[in-house]
Amino acid sequence: MRLPDSFRPLFHNYVFDTVDDEIHCPMVVKTTLAYGSWEQILWLFGRYGRKRVREVFLRDYHGPRTLPASTSALWSLVFLAEDPAADQS
Repeated sequence: MRLPDSFRPLFHNYVFDTVDDEIHCPMVVKTTLAYGSWEQILWLFGRYGRKRVREVFLRDYHGPRTLPASTSALWSLVFLAEDPAADQS
């Protein structure tokens, strides 16, 4: 599925029309968390859900850390404070 046109500026290094929101989910999530507007962040959570966005963030946070440090610090306040058992519901 294609991303909304409002995401085009976030993916200027890519052929935008080839970015698929399912196939490229981790890239879309990380790019939007790092550089997205409030409206794009809301779309992100609406499209993928909090659990999936959190999973992508945590893989980056506990792995290679490709997100900018400021982005990682901000979203760690949101996602690291959560109870993992809450994801089971």
